[in-house]
Amino acid sequence: MHTLLALSAVLLVIIGAALALRLLPRLADWEGRRQVQLIVLAAPVLSLAVALGALSHFAGHVCFIGVPPWDYTLGLALPLGMGAVALGGLALGVVRFGVMARIFAARGVPAHTELQALADTLAAQVGAPRARVLLCPLDRPLALASGLWRPTILLSTWTLDHLDRRELEAVLAHELGHIARRDYLAAWLATVLRDAFCYLPTSWSAYRQLQREKELACDDLAVRVTRRPLALASALAKVWQPTLSRSAPYLAQPFDGVGGSIEGRIERLLALPAPSADGSHSPTGRPRSRPIAVAGSALAALVVLQGANAALLLAPMGCGPASTLARLV
Repeated sequence: MHTLLALSAVLLVIIGAALALRLLPRLADWEGRRQVQLIVLAAPVLSLAVALGALSHFAGHVCFIGVPPWDYTLGLALPLGMGAVALGGLALGVVRFGVMARIFAARGVPAHTELQALADTLAAQVGAPRARVLLCPLDRPLALASGLWRPTILLSTWTLDHLDRRELEAVLAHELGHIARRDYLAAWLATVLRDAFCYLPTSWSAYRQLQREKELACDDLAVRVTRRPLALASALAKVWQPTLSRSAPYLAQPFDGVGGSIEGRIERLLALPAPSADGSHSPTGRPRSRPIAVAGSALAALVVLQGANAALLLAPMGCGPASTLARLV
């Protein structure tokens, strides 16, 4: 029964997450979709809490008296294994954060005044805080936004040499969109949660969706500011071309669209309607509060289901949450 409790707690999370991801395409608001994806990624924390809570409360008590050895062993191993994987994912996330900060500090040099002024102007239009622009001597396309406390954009010299002013402006607007949306923090948190619960298929699905859709959302934001979707499409095409000609493994970068199809992004940009006078080209979608409220309600329902599941499975053994013995020991 103890093994079944741990497995059923995970199964409930998978079913709930799969339903949420299946309904997600009905939401038109990018921000609301991201919030739901993050909740789906964080939901397994609940199953881990149930498993570890049951272990800490019932280990050495009447629950484990007389149980088969395999149930006792698995009842201990599953929660501890889940906890170890989660701690490993967190540690890997901390290391990844430190490596990224070191790369920015070691390879970036301040951009020239004209490029920084262009970025400052675009930041005001996008609604992002001022971001410093750094350049790195790299003969590959690279455009990367980072920084939790000090927003930074890292560009390669290849990007400056191969893109014209309009294309460069579109790329900067795209990266500033990531800063305005705080995508760096969201993507880092999503990566930690994916690694912490890498054994769940729904975690990988939600992670891929979030990574793909943050690029689409920033494409929309860049087009709304620059009003030139063709410039952004042209920049993407130029970035994409070197990846096709290289036979060696190519280091993908966020502007390419991690986990997404750059070709699909280009086709989508070419199909966008012309921006209106106020710079918009797409509906704003439903209010942000609605998807968050729905996801929060679903998470509360999952908590109730997890509690009911624990009571149902453990009560026959005299150690469920509703059991008198459980309150005495």
